[in-house]
Amino acid sequence: MCIFPPDNVSANTSSCIIGISGYSGTGKTTLIEKILPILKKEGLSVGVMKHIHHNNLDIDKKGKDTDRFYRAGADYIFAHDERQGFARSRCGKEDLSDLADRFPRGLDLILIEGHKGYVVPGIWVEIGKIKTGGPAEMKGKEVICRDDPRYLDKVLSRIHKEMERSHAQRVINAGLLIGGKSTRMGRPKALLMTRGKTLVERSFDILSEVSSGKVMMLGSGPLPQSLDAVERLPDVTGLKGPLSGLLSAFRWAPGSAWIISSVDMPLMHKEAWEWLLSLRRPGVWAVLPKIKGSKGVETTGAVYEPMIFEYVESLARKEAAKLQEIARHPKVVTPVIPGSLALAWKNVNTGAEWKKALEHDARKMS
Repeated sequence: MCIFPPDNVSANTSSCIIGISGYSGTGKTTLIEKILPILKKEGLSVGVMKHIHHNNLDIDKKGKDTDRFYRAGADYIFAHDERQGFARSRCGKEDLSDLADRFPRGLDLILIEGHKGYVVPGIWVEIGKIKTGGPAEMKGKEVICRDDPRYLDKVLSRIHKEMERSHAQRVINAGLLIGGKSTRMGRPKALLMTRGKTLVERSFDILSEVSSGKVMMLGSGPLPQSLDAVERLPDVTGLKGPLSGLLSAFRWAPGSAWIISSVDMPLMHKEAWEWLLSLRRPGVWAVLPKIKGSKGVETTGAVYEPMIFEYVESLARKEAAKLQEIARHPKVVTPVIPGSLALAWKNVNTGAEWKKALEHDARKMS
C-alpha cells in the first residue's frame, strides 16, 4: 500500500498502512488502544507509528547505558531482555514513507497516528456531527464520528476493507526453479518435451497466465533458445537446494508476493494455481499445500507473501534448517489439495515417473 506525502514519494513497505487522523483531543490514541486487541485476536501483526510534536519525545533515561551510547553518537541502538526490546535511531526530516520503511517486514498492518500533512488512506475521527467539506487532510480518509454507536464497528470495517484492497494490489511474481543436475533422470528436466514444448516452456507459459508480475528463472539450469531473453536470478551463494532459489527471488523483489514453482511438475496447470491463489488473504504469510496422506507440505507449488521473507532468511542462517520448517510458522496455512488437483503437484525424478506422467497427460487430452 502506498502512502503519499506532499512530494508524492511512496513507501516501499509491503505492510498495509492506515492513517488514524483528526484534531487534537478527538481520541485517536484511545481508539488505537481499543482496536489493537481486536486486531491481534484476528491473528494480525500490527505496528504503530506516532508523531510527537515539538521534539518532546523522550523514551530513554539520562545516564542509562543506552542513553550514553546515543549521546556518544550511535545512529541506531537496540536494547532488549527476555521479554521485550526497543530501538532508538536518529531522525531528521525524513518523509513518512522513509519512516515506514524502518518497520520490520513481518507486519500485516501499520497504523499511523497523526501526520495530518500526508495523504494516508484511513480514518478521520470527528466529535459531534460530521461536517460537510472539511480540511484537505481528510482526503483519502473515511470520516467517522466518535459519538456514533457503531463507531468501533465502522473503524474496523474500514481497516479490513483497506487491508483487502492493499492485499489485492500486491504484485505476484513467479519464480521457476530450474537448477539441479537431474542425475536420476539422466538429462535436464527443463528440456524434456511435452505437448510439443519443453517442460520449462510449458511451465513458463502457465505461470505467465497466473502471475501479475514477472516470471523469473531461478538457478543455472539449461534453457531452450526461446527463453534466452527471460530474466534469470542466480542461486544465493553458500546455500543448496530450493532454499537458495527462494531467497534469491525474495531478495530481488522483497515487496511482492512470490509463486514458487519447480520445473519437475509436468502435470501442473492453470486451475491448480488458481485454487492455490484463491487461498491468499490478509494475515496469511504463505500457503504451502499438502497432498492428502503425505507427511510434509509442498514448498514448491506454493505462494509466499513478503512478511514471511525474514523468517525464511532466519532459516537460511541455520545450517540444518529445512524448508519444511516454514510450515511451522503460525501465519502459514497448509491446506489439503483437493483430490481432483493432487496430481498437479506430482514431481518426476526418474524416467519411469516421466513416462507415467506423459501417459496420464495423454489420457487427459484424449
